[in-house]
Amino acid sequence: MKENTSFKFVKGTFSAEDAKEVMFKLIQSKISYHQLEAFSISERTSANVDHIQKRIFELNETKNDLETIIALAKKENKKLKIDGTITIEFID
Repeated sequence: MKENTSFKFVKGTFSAEDAKEVMFKLIQSKISYHQLEAFSISERTSANVDHIQKRIFELNETKNDLETIIALAKKENKKLKIDGTITIEFID
């Protein structure tokens, strides 16, 4: 297997509403993952979860930025082209 593998995760042109649904579901999924991770860690140990809380904050900021972009696209009756690639690589 190659050391780097990339996948087209999201690719296409979307209406503002469809873009909102796709992007918000992706972001909310990541937020939920990190919230569950933080809860699990705090229940099992007293380990610091500040890095997880920081990531949740960053994702919420991204969600807010996307909401602004999508609202503008909707107001101006524009479509949105989304091209998101996921790259996975082996590391030591």
